[in-house]
Amino acid sequence: MDHIAIQRVGGHSELAARATPSPGPGEVLLAPEAVSLCGTDIQMLRGLRDDPSPVLGHEGACRVVAVGAGVTRVRSGDRVVVNPTHPGDPSFLLGHNVDGLFQQRVRIAESAVSAGLLVPIGPTLGSGTATLVEPLAVVTYAAQCLARSSHEELVIVGDGLIGNLAALRAALSGGVRVTLVHGGDAGLDWSAKHLAGHGIRHVRADELETLAGEGEGRPVAVLVGTHRDRTVDGIDLARGAFGGAVRAMHVIGGVYPDSVSRHFPGIDLAGVRAANTGGPLPPYSVSWSDGSAAAVRFTGNRGVTGRALAEAAGELERAGGRYDVLLTHRRSLGDGVDLMNRMIATRGRVVDDELVVRLVIDMNEDLLNDR
Repeated sequence: MDHIAIQRVGGHSELAARATPSPGPGEVLLAPEAVSLCGTDIQMLRGLRDDPSPVLGHEGACRVVAVGAGVTRVRSGDRVVVNPTHPGDPSFLLGHNVDGLFQQRVRIAESAVSAGLLVPIGPTLGSGTATLVEPLAVVTYAAQCLARSSHEELVIVGDGLIGNLAALRAALSGGVRVTLVHGGDAGLDWSAKHLAGHGIRHVRADELETLAGEGEGRPVAVLVGTHRDRTVDGIDLARGAFGGAVRAMHVIGGVYPDSVSRHFPGIDLAGVRAANTGGPLPPYSVSWSDGSAAAVRFTGNRGVTGRALAEAAGELERAGGRYDVLLTHRRSLGDGVDLMNRMIATRGRVVDDELVVRLVIDMNEDLLNDR
């Protein structure tokens, strides 16, 4: 028996038939409902990362189709999300070094199953909305880390899905001023229109310093949600604009091993991020000071806990669709692959004059609960 997968060949994606595996001892076979194309997927397709998996995807709800001998944590028919980052086994990183969710059937290894990486979710969370579980858990963890340093303003650098999601969540939570920093007009115009009414300040990166001067020195926390080619630039941009008002920095996006900020020499950015693999609380952090201003606390993370994923699923249920505005494009398998390829070919986020904030592809239409 075969199933359909979205398989990449270099930067090109195509539909391909694959033999459907049976789960071995300790393994689980899943059927993804709908899966989103995230920023790291795009980086891999554009050749900015060398992760080997030919099948990408790690965000979306799945149904348990079959379980191998000895599996007791889940059973056939259960609805789950997969925690893509194994905190103790670097050989399991879903959609990076093992085949991901952009296929109609996915076999999950025993090490991931036994570690509890299959996280149950309720039956009513929409298939599309469920693709936001992992990114919402990630931005929530970032907010928890930044909250350890008192601040009155949250500055979010990067206007992709993570940046917009972090801004919207912070605005809905209240308590701090929220500023979203955009790289260009397309992202700024989209966010200003679709996130209107939440009190979020939108500013282009090249205008941030002027805006920061109006802050009268209020303490600032910075969340950097760009891809890894721009992470250090984002850190330096915020420090250059807000100076000594910066109290905390959290890095969500990737970091090259030798990345160094010109404003924060000696901070091992990649090391800080890696130290929080799996999203531990309290987080590992490093403080930096040159003696001229308050110390800056650095945190970052790769992945979150299963509990964080479950809590994010619950938050999405309670939100009643308020985050769904970020799911700008929903497509079938064939149309989804076409849009993926057009995004990679243009090397941009605007296709047919529309900004693609998040593409969601329906993998098994018979399992969708929101169509």
